[in-house]
Amino acid sequence: MGGRRRWWGYTHPHSRAAVHIVFWVLVAGVLGALWWWFRGRHAPLRPAPVRVLQGVVAGLAVGLILVGTTWRSVTDLGDAPVCSAPPGEEWESTSDVGALTPSVLAQKVATWPETGLAMLYADARGLSVCRYAAADYYVGVVPVAVAGKRTTNFGDMVISPRFPTVPAEAAALARHESHHRPQWAVATVLAGPAAFPLAYGVDDFFFPGARNHFERLAGLDEGGYVAEPAGPVLGPPQWAVLAGVLAGAVALGVRFLRHRRRRRGRHPAG
Repeated sequence: MGGRRRWWGYTHPHSRAAVHIVFWVLVAGVLGALWWWFRGRHAPLRPAPVRVLQGVVAGLAVGLILVGTTWRSVTDLGDAPVCSAPPGEEWESTSDVGALTPSVLAQKVATWPETGLAMLYADARGLSVCRYAAADYYVGVVPVAVAGKRTTNFGDMVISPRFPTVPAEAAALARHESHHRPQWAVATVLAGPAAFPLAYGVDDFFFPGARNHFERLAGLDEGGYVAEPAGPVLGPPQWAVLAGVLAGAVALGVRFLRHRRRRRGRHPAG
């Protein structure tokens, strides 16, 4: 057989090692769940299912970080071709390689695990990966466009179901997506790799489309957005979520006050 050997559909030269890594990470996650359950068996406020769930979530989170970090470390896309539009015309300014400044380097390091997972997904799907050299940013393009799919950014890489055929428009979109990289980096440093997608999802729920604050910071025109009012969208789903949050906050406040009263009753002053 010619070409690279395939492992579970992956074509990366280190795919076999990655499969082993994933397997042992999952084993470690199961062991971690068991340890978590035994460690908290004397905690009456946390029943066994909750402890096991906490262990599974923690194991999966650590596993994804390890897999992403490892895959990004063994993946070399430094020689990836410079992105070009389908007719073969080079995108504007992509012939000039952007300088690897301390800021860009810090962003790449901070988003290392997320970028690795995106590269693993791109390799598994057989996506064409190119480099938007002006921002030292990677672009993975799905070979067959699917209607309704959105362009999705993962740290130092963007996965796109389609890309404009006009070079200037393609360059603008790549530049827009590269502006999400510092947002990923800051959120990751502050609260971990899942912080940015969670923050983006919450923001997009109340401020969808061009109202989204992260998209506004990245540039609406370059991202192909039509300008909209900056205010939130408050329909039935949003009001339901706000009501749920308020009810939860009230319940926690009541529980906290009851807990304080019980403690005072056990330890009277004087």
